[in-house]
Amino acid sequence: MADLTRDDRRRNRKHVLDALKQETGSSGGSAAAERVDAYRADPLGASTVEFGFVGALTLQRFYIDPDKPNKSERRSLWTNIVERLDKPDATDPGGWDGTTNVSQLQAIAEEAE
Repeated sequence: MADLTRDDRRRNRKHVLDALKQETGSSGGSAAAERVDAYRADPLGASTVEFGFVGALTLQRFYIDPDKPNKSERRSLWTNIVERLDKPDATDPGGWDGTTNVSQLQAIAEEAE
């Protein structure tokens, strides 16, 4: 996914957050939920600070158990994200886990083929 615009990146970040919400039922924990939900509602209008804030959240914030996401949860999340990015055949290169943050996972998905 070369040459993404600012708006593309913001929409893609929303797709990752939407997939996390669908997979976990969480918006990143009680301290972050209001900001995450506000970003998801208006990714193009969100401030740069909010774009950075939601991107810095680790996946562990969305899963209750610190050992999550496990292998099947990662597979399900990956499938959910790449379908939202209109890249359903993109292969998960791996190398990400609960310590990965939203912006890192977004970049991995954007680069996947």
